[in-house]
Amino acid sequence: MVVPAAQEELLLATTSTSTATSTATSTATSAYVEEYHDDSHKEGIHVSLKPDIIGNINGYPITNTMVGSLLGSIVLIALIYFMTRNLKLIPSKIQMTVELLVDGIYQYVEETLHNKELAKKVFPLILSIFIFILFFNLIKFIPGTESLKYNGAYLLKPIHSDLNMTIALSIVSVVFVQTIGMFTLGFWKYWSKFINFKKPASIPIGLIELISEASKLVSLSFRLFGNVLVGGILLLLLAQLSHFVIPVPIMLFEIFVAFLQAGIFAILTLFYIKMATDEPH
Repeated sequence: MVVPAAQEELLLATTSTSTATSTATSTATSAYVEEYHDDSHKEGIHVSLKPDIIGNINGYPITNTMVGSLLGSIVLIALIYFMTRNLKLIPSKIQMTVELLVDGIYQYVEETLHNKELAKKVFPLILSIFIFILFFNLIKFIPGTESLKYNGAYLLKPIHSDLNMTIALSIVSVVFVQTIGMFTLGFWKYWSKFINFKKPASIPIGLIELISEASKLVSLSFRLFGNVLVGGILLLLLAQLSHFVIPVPIMLFEIFVAFLQAGIFAILTLFYIKMATDEPH
């Protein structure tokens, strides 16, 4: 018969062995899961809806889209400066081609607004929006721009795949539309489109119109964000199947989409300006 002291020692030994075995099994399982997760992370496709933080300045996070927008803006400003510093009265073929394109866009703006003076005011913004979005949509196709890494994160990322950037562009567009509408029609006359106490029956319709003005922020930002993000994911998926044959037609299609999205954003802004400057009924 086992004495109580021996029973206690046996129970302690059994408990210690069981605990050690469970700990070892748990550790091994955790190590396996971590190793599997790391391997799958390395071999799979990493898709992130938010930009990667690559550093900070006095506690303020610096993301790769911020770096991309800063470097890209510097390059874009430099390109425009060098392209426009030697303009001549007798233009070269390149200058003539660019002038024809710009003049064609201006004529379209003027025909849409039916107001020459207003067209002169809004044309710089419309053209700037188009060039800015197009440039940053195309810059991602430069080899190496999306493969550079810093602190374990990609150094550059398409800025329009960051919702913060597309929302900022939408805010610029919508605020400009409201401002140009107030300056063209007058403050009270412009807002009477939405709230007119002289016609109580039109107040519900005006509130709906006011909500639609706010919804422009969502539609403009998410349209550009979604197209750029999905295009990048599609290229990554197809690159896993074939590195050369399949991605090339898709890249050509993405270049077309880059022009299309820049044009849509600029044209919608133009149409919003047209609507904002129309006389209230």
